[in-house]
Amino acid sequence: MFHSARQIAASMILAMTMSAMDKVIAEQVAGDSAATKVRSENNEHNSAVQMTPINIIGVTPDQPSQPNTSTLKGRSLRLQQGNTLGQTLNEELGVSNASFGPGVGIPVIRGLTGSRVRILQNGIGTHDATSLSPDHAVAIDPLFAEEIRIMRGPEIVRYGGNAIGGVVDVNDHRIPGKRTTKPISGSVENRYDTNGDGTNSAFKLNLGKDRLAFNLGGFFRKRGNTQIPGKAIDEALVEQQFGLSEIQNVSGTIPNTNSRGIGGFAGISWLGHNIMAGMSVSHTDNRYGVPKGSHHLDPNHLNGLETILPKLNDLRGFEDIFGPQALFPNIRLNMQQTRYDFKSEWYEPARGIESVSFRYGLVDYGHTEMEGGSPFTKFKNDVGEGRVEVRHHAFPNLTGTFGAHWIHRNFSALGVETFAPRTKQQSLGLYTTQDYAWNNWILRGGLRFEHAHIDPSVNELRLRGSALPPVPLPGSLDYQALSASSALQWNPRTDTALTLTLNRGKRPPDIQELLALGPHLSTRSFEIGNVQLKNETVNMADLGMEWKSGRISARANGYYNRTDDFIYLRNTGLVYEIDNEVIRQRCVSEAECVSILAYDQRHAEFIGFESRIDATLYEMPQGNLLLSLFSDYVRGRFVTGDRDDVPRMPPLRYGAELGYGNSTWNTSVRYTRAEAQHYPGKNETPTDSYHLLIATADYQITTSKWGNLWLFAKGHNLLNEEIRNSVSFLRNFAPEPGRSFILGARATF
Repeated sequence: MFHSARQIAASMILAMTMSAMDKVIAEQVAGDSAATKVRSENNEHNSAVQMTPINIIGVTPDQPSQPNTSTLKGRSLRLQQGNTLGQTLNEELGVSNASFGPGVGIPVIRGLTGSRVRILQNGIGTHDATSLSPDHAVAIDPLFAEEIRIMRGPEIVRYGGNAIGGVVDVNDHRIPGKRTTKPISGSVENRYDTNGDGTNSAFKLNLGKDRLAFNLGGFFRKRGNTQIPGKAIDEALVEQQFGLSEIQNVSGTIPNTNSRGIGGFAGISWLGHNIMAGMSVSHTDNRYGVPKGSHHLDPNHLNGLETILPKLNDLRGFEDIFGPQALFPNIRLNMQQTRYDFKSEWYEPARGIESVSFRYGLVDYGHTEMEGGSPFTKFKNDVGEGRVEVRHHAFPNLTGTFGAHWIHRNFSALGVETFAPRTKQQSLGLYTTQDYAWNNWILRGGLRFEHAHIDPSVNELRLRGSALPPVPLPGSLDYQALSASSALQWNPRTDTALTLTLNRGKRPPDIQELLALGPHLSTRSFEIGNVQLKNETVNMADLGMEWKSGRISARANGYYNRTDDFIYLRNTGLVYEIDNEVIRQRCVSEAECVSILAYDQRHAEFIGFESRIDATLYEMPQGNLLLSLFSDYVRGRFVTGDRDDVPRMPPLRYGAELGYGNSTWNTSVRYTRAEAQHYPGKNETPTDSYHLLIATADYQITTSKWGNLWLFAKGHNLLNEEIRNSVSFLRNFAPEPGRSFILGARATF
């Protein structure tokens, strides 16, 4: 069914594109004939100078800066690029990395992640499984990124309820948007990481002639086990949290954290005078390991054999009973994703209409979780997402957009961890965003209505092997959500801007929050969904200030977020025996049990700030000396009941960066201090403070004939600190990587 829908959609898109092309080509042929006639007449008059027409495609007036929107690109992006998207953005204000070992890194924006933060690839969702579990990687490789935008302001209403915490949009220009200036151009990049002997290689080719443009790209990534300064498992905290003792521990490395990824894309566009249409096809294959202690801790109770086996250094002679993989199974995830993206834009089709744009993506995502070399669970997510948007400038001071956005999703999880049934999900959103400028004031607003329909394939949830009665399900679940946002920006001077942002957004519950029932071993939990969940409502106020002078610039934001009916996993105090498949109040063997967590709702609040000051200390002929000071913080807690803390919040961070350089070379040293997290949440453990020291250096060689060569080096965690990440589920089992040096080269031609 999904593949048929894909073929129909692709046929419709190509038909629409060809129809539009035929119309525009006819207009261009007529225009070209007229131009030829004029040139002939000019030649007859022996004109001294002949001008070649210049076709400008898709140029729009400069837009004022958006509040609560930051963009990472150019040199800064290249130096921050890591193995995962979360690692790449970890140095941005208000953004943390929810790591699950080095193979997984999910962005956390102001303490929110998962189903509350939309991760986009060129404006269309990644539609991977990151919202289902923290051990699922984002299906984006940062090496392809040309620009990453982080949005938290009024325009997030364009992206639906799952963007109430923010939006991360990764743009890699895989669909060409402009004509090439030469027949062939591109870039080649290679980098090496001493930690884990990691290699990352990528290339891009831009080809084109006349109105056709092609893009090709590919990457290959490989790394070994992550090196750490001390022990992998914090035995004291694991015993405190899970009641486990005599844990098999290692030092210096985290076993089973090696990874390997390969992928590529091809894109093509037709570019007319005021219209373009293009498409791309991409595929990603990512295979990575999950650190020990996530799905299964090393068993210490094996029907009596635990009295001798865990204490043996040599298991020879016991292979026929318990081989190494039976005792200590490796958990591997094999992820594949194929995407088909379509894009079309029509510029200035009528008076007052700046552009009409169309985006559509077909995503075929799947991953298989392997335990001890055997497949345990297979996740599938087949999604179609589209958007039609009209941008106008109908009045001199008013610009804005009107749009429609829809998603169709088929989800399934088959195998041992089938904790949610096959489900279809559909959503449709209608929205508008408007900007009005008057003197030194700018008023921005957005409004969105969204309808979500969830249709499970079963009429009841039944727990295999349990005496518990089945949970009846309705035929379908429907949600309506109305979201609104606004921002008032005042520019009392040309170098100063004050912004007040007010957002009220609603998020319908996600599939796992409604329909989960079963073991989720990646987080050592047994999850129970709740079909009675209501919309989650965010009420956010943000006051921001930006000031820029010749040598100093400053930015500060303070915000308050009151979330009504905040959806979270509540610890019931019960446990589930994995082997016997029964629910108990307590377990004799804690290693064979996982905690039972149930989705529930409570009011919560988040209070925080972000600030940064950049200054040019000295201007010298050889280069400029720059200093940056930065800090961010968020505190999340429930406002009802015992007012306990929302779990896995980032700590207070502050630091400084000192840089020296010019347009050819740069060096910098960045120091970050993260305070201890003493508010980890109920049944969670605190994390210690740490110091993070990073140094970078880069040099650009420019040649007018062949292109540019950019050499760079980066030292990360130079103090070799043991860093336990408070937003990570695995902080007590897998610390962040130790000291590493990254060397790389990037050639453009």
